[in-house]
Amino acid sequence: MQHITDTNSPLSRSSLLEPAQMEFVGEIITSLLQSIDTELTHAFISIKQSLEKKDIETFKRALAEISAQDKTLFIIKAFTLYHMLLNIIEELNLSNNATLNTLPQSLQDLNKEGYDTCDMLEILEHLRFYPVFTAHPTESRRRTFLEAHHQMSQNIQAIFTHNDSAAKAQLLYRLHLLWHTHLVRSEKMEILFELDNLLYIIESSILEAATKVLGDIQCLLNKNLEHSPITLGSWIGGDRDGNPYVSNEIMTKVMKIAHKAIIEVYIKKCDKLIRELSMSMDFIKPSKALMQSLQDNIAQLSQSQATLFAKEPFRAKLYLIKKKLQNRLIAINTVDNIDFTYKDSKELIGDIDMLIESLDSISAAGLVEFRHLVLLGGFHLLRLDFREHRDVILNATSEVFCLIGRSDSDFKDLSENKKCEILNTALGAKRFDLNTILEELSPETRRFVGAFLRIQWAKKHISEHILQSFIISMCTEASDLLCVLWFAKQSGLWKPGKKKEAKSGKAKISITPLFETIDDLQRAQSIIQTLCVNPHYRQYLLDNQSTQEIMIGYSDSSKDGGIFASNYNLYHAISNLTKLQSTLDIHIRFFHGRGGSVSRGGGSLEEALLSSSPQSVNGVLKTTEQGEMISAKYLNKNIATKNFSSTLSALLKRAAYDTYCVGSACEVNPETMSLLEPISQHSYKAYRALVYENKGFMEYFKNATPIEFIQNLNLGSRPSKRKDTQKVEDLRAIPWVFAWTQNRSIIPAWYGLGSGLAQGDKNALRDCYAQSLFFKTTIDNISQALLKVDLDIAKLYNEFVKNKAIREDIWEHIYAQYNLTLEYLLYLRNESELLDSESGIRESILLRKPYLSVLNLTQIELIKKYQSSHYAKAQERLMEQIHATIVGIAQGIRNTG
Repeated sequence: MQHITDTNSPLSRSSLLEPAQMEFVGEIITSLLQSIDTELTHAFISIKQSLEKKDIETFKRALAEISAQDKTLFIIKAFTLYHMLLNIIEELNLSNNATLNTLPQSLQDLNKEGYDTCDMLEILEHLRFYPVFTAHPTESRRRTFLEAHHQMSQNIQAIFTHNDSAAKAQLLYRLHLLWHTHLVRSEKMEILFELDNLLYIIESSILEAATKVLGDIQCLLNKNLEHSPITLGSWIGGDRDGNPYVSNEIMTKVMKIAHKAIIEVYIKKCDKLIRELSMSMDFIKPSKALMQSLQDNIAQLSQSQATLFAKEPFRAKLYLIKKKLQNRLIAINTVDNIDFTYKDSKELIGDIDMLIESLDSISAAGLVEFRHLVLLGGFHLLRLDFREHRDVILNATSEVFCLIGRSDSDFKDLSENKKCEILNTALGAKRFDLNTILEELSPETRRFVGAFLRIQWAKKHISEHILQSFIISMCTEASDLLCVLWFAKQSGLWKPGKKKEAKSGKAKISITPLFETIDDLQRAQSIIQTLCVNPHYRQYLLDNQSTQEIMIGYSDSSKDGGIFASNYNLYHAISNLTKLQSTLDIHIRFFHGRGGSVSRGGGSLEEALLSSSPQSVNGVLKTTEQGEMISAKYLNKNIATKNFSSTLSALLKRAAYDTYCVGSACEVNPETMSLLEPISQHSYKAYRALVYENKGFMEYFKNATPIEFIQNLNLGSRPSKRKDTQKVEDLRAIPWVFAWTQNRSIIPAWYGLGSGLAQGDKNALRDCYAQSLFFKTTIDNISQALLKVDLDIAKLYNEFVKNKAIREDIWEHIYAQYNLTLEYLLYLRNESELLDSESGIRESILLRKPYLSVLNLTQIELIKKYQSSHYAKAQERLMEQIHATIVGIAQGIRNTG
């Protein structure tokens, strides 16, 4: 397996905190408190110092005094703002030292490795990075705090750079406003609020950052871009797996809001260019095409505009472009035809190109930027993914097939062979009009069937690119995809080609199985092979450019089998599926369902790319961007630019290795996999023995973590459980990880690994760590997560488990497994202390620990009070304070789940 050493660490030295910066934050919070409450100031300083000295008794006395004065919430808020400022400074450190355009250096590196520049540029031209912004785990902060974060970042930069006193006053002003603002939403997060949060980040930084990267790529290629190498995607409004609030009406509204948002961005860009492009025909000769266009549409200009711009053709044309865009906003809702508008974004790019060709490269710079913006945003801005659970799909198929006489209502309970037989017959029949039966369906099935019709409408009236992937979560059988294919055909989202007439068909959606559990991952290869020999699905693949998208779930596989078994089986499944491409004559495009935390597939995206299975990337990376990672990676423009550029750089390297590699570098090393397979199996057994087979585990989990309070927290629009049961299987991966992160044991990120490694040969494993980038990246990510574990804090949560036998049994397993895991990580990394070979990262994590402890210890005391409280009003007040600690801890650790 190829060993690549020039990977980017997720925490470079330049992004780390320094003690002096932490002192600055302490001084700022102290200044804030001094202007509010002297006693609170003294308490803050006393608590801060007591935890720095690990003096728990002094801390408890100070907290008790604050509690007696009913000021606990204020201390929580002070330390939450403290962590928020630390996060801003970390981002500034990274931003100020970031190389915004890493592509030239990557080309140089590849050139030194023996790759010709012309070949690399050809690969660069066809790269695709597809970040999909999801609503889960949702950002724990409200939009109010996101906007303040943005502003305070500018203030702190000015203070650090120029010692700007005005900026310091502005920073304190912002903190004062936040001080009088609730940390936690009092209302349930709605889907449109989630969209509003995302649009804020997109409009304030992502569009500008991505457009800059497109400009950098055009400069390297030295020719116009024909497509955007970056596609922005979203699950907000399309992910209805277990979310009853995602109605067809909401989905349509989300698509229309995104359409309106990007059109309004274009209109603002037009206004800016109208002010700038004042060139006269007396000095610049416009092209014949531009002059003909103005002559053809002169009637669309008012008399004053026509007179005013008689010698200013660029302004005149931009006014016409603006009017077409304004008409576009009208056309989407009206039944009447609007003549003077754009049918699609290609027409808009055509008008922009018409202007560019009449100008020199310097004068056309603003128009080129506009062109790149349109390539990026189209008329849809965000390509929505649709996701639904297989149970809903099967129930709907059963009901519809029973209604139209293709089967009885027990279709979903039939054998796989029988289901496929019925589906093949149905797929071979003439198209059926779904509109004719909508009123005869149950509400749940009507909602599902109606979604296909709404998607078809949106593709026709908003953009063909508005929605592509139809994701089947918890997919287990080939028939799951055939069910979706049948509905796609009836709704016109798949028009099959005709072999006899040599007509190619068109697939307007990508039917995407999501393989989430360890068992599903292991059976994925068989499912795809079955589909490829099915005549109807084979035709669909041909109509979909012979491309099969497959989503790989990191979070549920980790919850199912533990972190290492998850990583190993994901890698193995991807490797096996990749081999199918040549034998089945299809292209497989992987969609990686990664999260912010290590246990949900988090970590450096660049390292994940370079350590991925050979031949599995093919120059395309589609991955989820979730929760706090969205703001951490994209809220700051420089960091957003760096992330886009560095991801495309890593994608370029991965594509180069896959395209031109020879010999063993093209294949998975069988010796590595045979060494790691028993590690995976034993780690799986150890994890399952605790989480699924220990009868007292769920009682421990429900009491030793704040899961009860997390489930009542207004973070996202989705329920925390798929079903109302007491099983681990039905708990969503996000609150699962969030709960263990809050109590600081973080077991999803490491539990079971120690038992797995103990079964291997130590020397062989250390050699594997040195040679296999996959194994090294996995171990390094787990090492960073393990350093964030604080068993001293975690043990205090044990007090909430009333059953002594359960408490002692589970804790003994956690404690023993932690020490075993630590022992092997130190050996593999050749360290005496965890991460001492990366001292900057280690110091940055450890510097935060005392101030996280403040919030954890406060949370513990509040939970005790909550449990001993006997009336609702007191519990309600305590619940608010506990929720505030949850947000504060999430800020300190920098993820919810």
